[in-house]
Amino acid sequence: MGFLLSNLLGDPFAISTVSFGMIAWIISLAGAAANPSATYLRFTWWGLVYELMLILIILVLYLYNTIELYKFTLVGLLAVATVYTTNSVNTLIYNSNNAGNLCCAAGCILLSMLNILWMVYFGGHPESPTNQFIDSFSVKASPFTHGQIPSSANKMEDSDFVSGARPAFNSYLNNESRHSQLTANANNNMNGNNKSNYMLSSQLNGLENFSSSHINDNARNTFYKAEPANEDFNLPATTYRYKAKALYNYEANPEDINEISFQKDEILEVDDIDGKWWQAKRSNGQVGICPSNYVKLMD
Repeated sequence: MGFLLSNLLGDPFAISTVSFGMIAWIISLAGAAANPSATYLRFTWWGLVYELMLILIILVLYLYNTIELYKFTLVGLLAVATVYTTNSVNTLIYNSNNAGNLCCAAGCILLSMLNILWMVYFGGHPESPTNQFIDSFSVKASPFTHGQIPSSANKMEDSDFVSGARPAFNSYLNNESRHSQLTANANNNMNGNNKSNYMLSSQLNGLENFSSSHINDNARNTFYKAEPANEDFNLPATTYRYKAKALYNYEANPEDINEISFQKDEILEVDDIDGKWWQAKRSNGQVGICPSNYVKLMD
């Protein structure tokens, strides 16, 4: 879980709320500083310092992609911050004889709204409608947002394939796709579903030396012969350096063959833990990817 600026820039909710918090904090600070004789702002001054530290903590957690591990802690800290900002608003509103007080009150109101929004998000369950709606705008959508899960191609980019393995893998997929198409065409011909007596040019590959009388006899066997496996195609083995414990039950997306399902409290071997999808291996030997929000690294 290294420091990556893309962790913040790829999450519109994170970058917008952190930016909004900094703007609101600057407004509050400017208003408080504009009234040097306001001795009653001692409580507000400490509240502003506390709020700044909290915003910076959330910023750092987003940059290191560890925000999921501290959500419940942040809810408690935000509750304390809300007490500071709301009480400051109450004090400043009733001392409205100075424009600085009103400016500081406006900033504290904005900070209070932000704290409440963060508490709703961080304190909500990842599968709640509000969290799924917010996470759906992320470039790397949350793994809890079914239907918004990144495509298999995007997830494969986060894996630790060595250089040169990807072209072989793509070639293998292309061969499999071609074989599936040929098999489907053969089925149509056998079952009489293909009303045409002609064959597509793509179906004639390998049959150039056959006469038309041979096609009907041999096409069926040709189409049903599986293409030989590429002996040079070997996916590199993954070394799993960490262990993780499942925090929740997870059911793999049936449309994505790369995901794996697991149960709460199950121990997984994991690796490639920089992104939101981790390489994982179950105790039964099943391998694939798992959402990082559903598991916790073990010491």
